[in-house]
Amino acid sequence: MKRSLTFVTLFVLTFMVIRIGASSAQYAQTSVPAGTTYTWHGELVSLDQTSRALTVKSMVAGSALEELTHFKAGDRLMLGWSGFDKYANAINHVVRYDPAKFEDHFAFPAEFVSFDAAQKYLTFKTQIPAESVAKLSSLKPGQWVTATSAHGKSSETQPVVAVRPYNEPASNS
Repeated sequence: MKRSLTFVTLFVLTFMVIRIGASSAQYAQTSVPAGTTYTWHGELVSLDQTSRALTVKSMVAGSALEELTHFKAGDRLMLGWSGFDKYANAINHVVRYDPAKFEDHFAFPAEFVSFDAAQKYLTFKTQIPAESVAKLSSLKPGQWVTATSAHGKSSETQPVVAVRPYNEPASNS
């Protein structure tokens, strides 16, 4: 019994060390600590390679459907996403950007472009890292992207830490 317990303990410790090492390597490419990011998806509208401005459309749900009727093109917003752990699904809360009220775990600032109430899609613009521009340069409008954003306050200065084509494996981002 004692040998079995020792074996199980060593196995668990070895697995944890390997897992922690793999997680660290995966996130070493960004300046955001491991476990503090989430992914979301959007349809590419345009990419300005010079300014690194990505314009995308993403699904809207919940209170954001009403909130978005109060904004106009160029307004600075705080987009709140429905999400759990490392994944966000839809924008479910939108407020005018106010750095003093930055509290949401799944949120980042963006520029309002337009809102299609019938289709329930928000078009917004955000900055992306220089490394991501090359990955997206071959995409055409209408194709999808997967973006990674930081949880919490750190997303205020860097809303998106990586973007890749939707079908590209995550390990390459």
